[in-house]
Amino acid sequence: MDDTTKYRDLFFEETDEYLQTLNECILELEEHPEEKGLLDEIFRSAHTLKGMAATMGYKTMTELTHSMENVFELFKNGTLKITAETITLIFSCLDKLAEIVEDLRGDIEKEYDISEILKSLEALSSGEKDVKNETDDGFSIISLNSLDNTLRMLINNGKERSYDAYNIAVKLDEKCTLKGARSYLIINRLEQIGDVIHLDPPAEKLEEGNFDRVFRIIFLSQLSLDEVKENINDNVEIEDIIVEEIDLSKAQEFTPKIEEIAEEVKDGESVKEESDTKESSSSKSGNHAMNQSIRVDLSRLDRFMNLVSELVIYRTRLEDLSTKYKATEIYEPLENVERITSELQDLVLKIRMQPVKVVLNRFPRMIRDLSQELDKDLELLIEGEETELDRTVVSELAEPLVHLIRNAADHGIESREARRELGKAEKGLINLTAYQEGNRVILIVKDDGRGINPEIIEKSAARKGIETKGLSERDMINLIFHPGFSTVEHVTNVSGRGVGMDVVKQKITSLGGTIDVESKIDEGSTFTIKLPLTLSIIQALMVNIGEETFALPLGIIEKIVKVEKEEIVLSHDKEIYVYREKMVPVIRINEKLGIESTRENNHLILITLGHKYYALLVDDLIGQQEIAIKKLSGTLGNMKEYLGATILGNGDITLILDVGNLCKEEGE
Repeated sequence: MDDTTKYRDLFFEETDEYLQTLNECILELEEHPEEKGLLDEIFRSAHTLKGMAATMGYKTMTELTHSMENVFELFKNGTLKITAETITLIFSCLDKLAEIVEDLRGDIEKEYDISEILKSLEALSSGEKDVKNETDDGFSIISLNSLDNTLRMLINNGKERSYDAYNIAVKLDEKCTLKGARSYLIINRLEQIGDVIHLDPPAEKLEEGNFDRVFRIIFLSQLSLDEVKENINDNVEIEDIIVEEIDLSKAQEFTPKIEEIAEEVKDGESVKEESDTKESSSSKSGNHAMNQSIRVDLSRLDRFMNLVSELVIYRTRLEDLSTKYKATEIYEPLENVERITSELQDLVLKIRMQPVKVVLNRFPRMIRDLSQELDKDLELLIEGEETELDRTVVSELAEPLVHLIRNAADHGIESREARRELGKAEKGLINLTAYQEGNRVILIVKDDGRGINPEIIEKSAARKGIETKGLSERDMINLIFHPGFSTVEHVTNVSGRGVGMDVVKQKITSLGGTIDVESKIDEGSTFTIKLPLTLSIIQALMVNIGEETFALPLGIIEKIVKVEKEEIVLSHDKEIYVYREKMVPVIRINEKLGIESTRENNHLILITLGHKYYALLVDDLIGQQEIAIKKLSGTLGNMKEYLGATILGNGDITLILDVGNLCKEEGE
């Protein structure tokens, strides 16, 4: 038992990697079934996962992965065709495996009933259909395992309102000549006594008569099973019917809940480079060297970073004292200390940096599930997934991004019919972009959907007693971040409870970032998240404004110029400076901060934010310095003008300016 416990953490970390690899590869396999390399990778990952589970004594995982392996073998040799139905079944297996792993991680021991899912896998392996419950002559009803979360929610809601759910299959008479008309009459009769919530095939094909003699229905009604049968049998040209009451307790779960997706991202998650190192080393014959990478607990890296931050502060203090007292004999040792400290700082920052793809690569699978759940054509385009962030920030990104993407899919992207009427492509597009901008990383979630209507926001705010008088259109739209705010009249299992956007803003703020939204009706919405590249140490330019000293992040500074008064001109009541034939807005920092300046402002700091230039006017320049960022709390913590504070070499505390927010109004 002690030996097993010893390797539990390693098992969970590697299992997370292999499950993620399987999710990514299977999603890609659905798009490119001809790629043999993908099948090799899938088979290898499943085989390794099975071996690890068997070693740890987890029998249910071993049995399930073994059955999956059999299906992958059939994919490889071409015996079994790769279809949307088979891929959905494999995903349901991976979801069950993820559920088991999470329970094991939390020391939850319970029995799992995987008999139905194993039966479906065995049916695939033997060449039988697994998505229907077949009778002897092939006449069938819909399998409960193929019901998605939306249908399950509707069935459960119906139960709460005393509506029973029925699984119905109707076979028309062989001599029936107007199949479309006959199916319409049957469905119309059912709609008079209940609610038809699902049709197979879809209504369009039924109306056109473009189906075999059999069609299937998921139906809600307060009538008994016999009464439902009687209403169907009243119609002519029916050869046979099957009516069964639905019991969801006998079905496997179709897709994971939103909370389960968000919780998949854990601190200390291993990076792909490590697995790449393992594979490359194992593939080289005659290479007997051990793997040169190790796993380190994230809390130890946090401690390491804090110690280096403190070292930077005291190094700066020593430099200041040596200059003040002209202690020339310690100049050389101090230079070595500075060099070693800088190398230590670079090293710890590189160790902590992690590409945002470890979070973003979960979303293509989520979009596939949402596309089925919402019955919409959705496409996710990811750009800049190699952009790196402090891994503490990366590990916390999943929850807010999940909320934003699900809201974009549910509220933003319209139905196919609505998009056609607006002249849009039927497939809705969600862009997820990441890029570095100076000392921060920008994440953008953009959709081409219906946008946010300020009038609807205003009406919803009025219902909730939120004052909107005097608010600009931008401020009105930003009310979506208000706690409990929602414009949705009906809650779905995807969104609409009014907690998502509030949670998003709280999480981003806690990471030292900001979130903004821009929207145009019928064109779409854009959410822009700005996060600090690292939470600890940056290079900064120290400046004087009035009698105060401030720090500016060096990463966004392009050029510093000394200007004469006449070089700054007025245009449309705003001051501008011409740089590279562009009109650059001038921002007087002392006015923004409400500081009286007794000197002539003549130092202009040109910075770039996104693709725009800004010119910051300051009184004087002090010099470049490496600073350790400390978070602000209390009243200062709520002020958007400051990123944080730092301790200078003389012991003074200096505020670090948030240039993005200072320039925000000028860019609007």
